[in-house]
Amino acid sequence: MLRSLFIILVLFLSHSTYASTGSSSASGQAIMAVQAKKLWQERQWLKLLHFETDFFRVRESQIDSANFFLAPNGKKDPQAELLASVNAFFALRGNDPNDHPQCRFPARYKWVKEKLRDTPIPWLDVKCDRFEAFHKGLQGESVSLVFSSYYLNNPSSSFGHTFVRINKASSKDGQRHELLDYGLNYAAEADTNNAFLYGFKGLFGLFPGQFRSIPYYYKVREYNNAESRDLWEYELKFSPAAVDMLIAHVWELGPTQIDYWYLTENCSYHMLSILEAADANVDILSKLDQYVIPADTVRVLWNNTDLVKSYKYRPSIRRVFFERQKHLTAAETTQLKNLADRFSTSDDLTFTEEFKQASAESQARILDAFIDYIDFRYSAEVQEAGREFQLKMKVLEKRSQIDKDAEQVTIDPPPQERPHLAHLAGRWGVGYLHTTADQDFTLLTHRFALHDRLDPGLGYPSYSQITFFDLGFSYGPSPLDPQEKKLELENFAAFELVSANPWTPWIPERSWRFKLGVERTQNENFLPTHEGIIRLGYGWTWQQGAFDVTTQIVGDVHYAPHLSDNKLYVGAGPLVELYYRFNSAWALQSSAFYRRDSASWDQKDYLRTQVEAQWSFSKKWGVRALYRNERFLEETGLQLFKYY
Repeated sequence: MLRSLFIILVLFLSHSTYASTGSSSASGQAIMAVQAKKLWQERQWLKLLHFETDFFRVRESQIDSANFFLAPNGKKDPQAELLASVNAFFALRGNDPNDHPQCRFPARYKWVKEKLRDTPIPWLDVKCDRFEAFHKGLQGESVSLVFSSYYLNNPSSSFGHTFVRINKASSKDGQRHELLDYGLNYAAEADTNNAFLYGFKGLFGLFPGQFRSIPYYYKVREYNNAESRDLWEYELKFSPAAVDMLIAHVWELGPTQIDYWYLTENCSYHMLSILEAADANVDILSKLDQYVIPADTVRVLWNNTDLVKSYKYRPSIRRVFFERQKHLTAAETTQLKNLADRFSTSDDLTFTEEFKQASAESQARILDAFIDYIDFRYSAEVQEAGREFQLKMKVLEKRSQIDKDAEQVTIDPPPQERPHLAHLAGRWGVGYLHTTADQDFTLLTHRFALHDRLDPGLGYPSYSQITFFDLGFSYGPSPLDPQEKKLELENFAAFELVSANPWTPWIPERSWRFKLGVERTQNENFLPTHEGIIRLGYGWTWQQGAFDVTTQIVGDVHYAPHLSDNKLYVGAGPLVELYYRFNSAWALQSSAFYRRDSASWDQKDYLRTQVEAQWSFSKKWGVRALYRNERFLEETGLQLFKYY
């Protein structure tokens, strides 16, 4: 009680130095009402300040910018910040009304007025031109959470990305023009594209993160076109009043920074935090694990709340092109290939006589597919007023001369591609391993995230693997004394990526792989030892239905500190990998890898063949069988996985 009276006295004395008598009286009235109702204990006030309790049970705001707080200790004291805010709302107007606390913190002001609506307080509303313009530009009637699918070529997007879209009302013709909506995005202000440096700084909160409002057409151009990523739009049950509060709160957050933590306070986490701040009835963060992955937020929204009203799929321009191309005749496909070849090699895009003699319907189909091809293959180039842009204008001009509407492309992804149906990211495993040396081992594994190609085939792309902090241990006979049992680290993948994008004549994509970690290496030249590993592979994948074949050249850098010689050596050689997915529950993968080492030992050749198969009898459980032959040693194993 004494502490509260002291806060009121300090605020009153400081306020009286720059406020008129009338406003001072109104401020005192409001503060007394706030005190009586103990509004600083309200959940929405804490959410507006982003107060959360951390791992060490310390409660403070996650906002790291001092300009977000009006009280000196506002970051740690929600009561002091509320009283300082109320006091500031009655401050005299300065030269620029837009700098007034009512204009800087419109969500707080709106919330306080609503909570004190039964108290006769003479509020003096300030006209906030800048905020009103911002609000008018974003104003909408509903909200969607948008999930952008995984993009392995950018370290910040390997696990996907989520952002909020504010949906404008339908136009006078009754149509919804989604591209005119606005997206609300939170992202790291990264100063590097280096995957190693990005991972280190992102893991330890060394990037500042900021909220931005971005036109939705820009996000579509970035994700759908430039990066060929599918978008999944989940419309939420959000009232127009909550939408207004969301816009006001994002305005407050605009000039602030929050330290970006790749595993916790990331894009997905803070998209949910602003939804909770906007609507007191929304409770999502409490249902998430301590570590947050974009796919988890979509899954939690779908499975653990009733917030999702509907969802919509927006395919990437790459996928739209292949759908169009699939419906062309052989002759039309030949014409399309000729156009694509000339686009890449010539500045003079001419149309052949065969094309000119084709029917209007046929020309329209070819050109519609060609425009999609240009948009995904040359997405960056056509943004500049250069050669590709000029050639695209010629194609659009030719298409405008054909009086035929473009055929609508409808793509309904199968259930296994829907991110809200995906298996959980974490995985525990326990198993058994037997070797031809007649030794038996118990296996224990744990993976923090996210997905390998044998996991349940739901919600993740079948052509990629993204694993993070994957640990494997064995317990069994020691190499030095078989009578002694020993716990050994078998594998630690700090980060492992596999991209098996299929090669096509239209997109001659390469497949690749990368691993950074530690392995317990078994080799004919020395006893099993732990080695640091950097692995890079590059090649091609050919796909036919659910079956694909990958051929790559793989290079390893090994660091083995326990070896007396050749502590650092490299090796390289071909890898052939066959993959087949029978259905979402059954998958098979086999491989053969030959490597030639640079070390000085006699046996420089290393050969490994391996077959793995998994049956996932639910999204939470799976059984995986393994056979591995390293020429000098054969191993068979069985593991039970639990996804959590």
